[in-house]
Amino acid sequence: METLLGTTTFVLHRVAVAGRRAIAERLAVRPGLTLWEYAALAELDERGPVAQNVVAEALGLDPSDVVKLMDELLTAQLVTRDRDAEDRRRYRIALTAKGRRSLATGHDVVRKVEEATLAPLSPAERSTLHRLVSKVHTNSVAK
Repeated sequence: METLLGTTTFVLHRVAVAGRRAIAERLAVRPGLTLWEYAALAELDERGPVAQNVVAEALGLDPSDVVKLMDELLTAQLVTRDRDAEDRRRYRIALTAKGRRSLATGHDVVRKVEEATLAPLSPAERSTLHRLVSKVHTNSVAK
């Protein structure tokens, strides 16, 4: 019988859990974000101003949870929430300058954790790992 550490998906999970924990702990210190707040800011940066439900879908969260998340980001002045010019019933969420600065700091935190996590690998091995894991991810999302 194969051991857990002999199972690739288990090892990937263990690395992911450790990485996620390290990222969450460091984000909480600087720039003072939760992992979900960081993820929401990153989605908004990637997509531009969008409706809250778009952020919810992208992050795989229940829309009611995103309302609370957006309220926290609004209170911290990291995003704005304005009426959608095309549909006044909806709100669009957009990053503020402060949100962009927090996101940039967050990206630096994530990059440092990734560098530490992948330190045993050469640049070529890192590239190969990313390509292979991305291939598996694309296939699993398509199902």
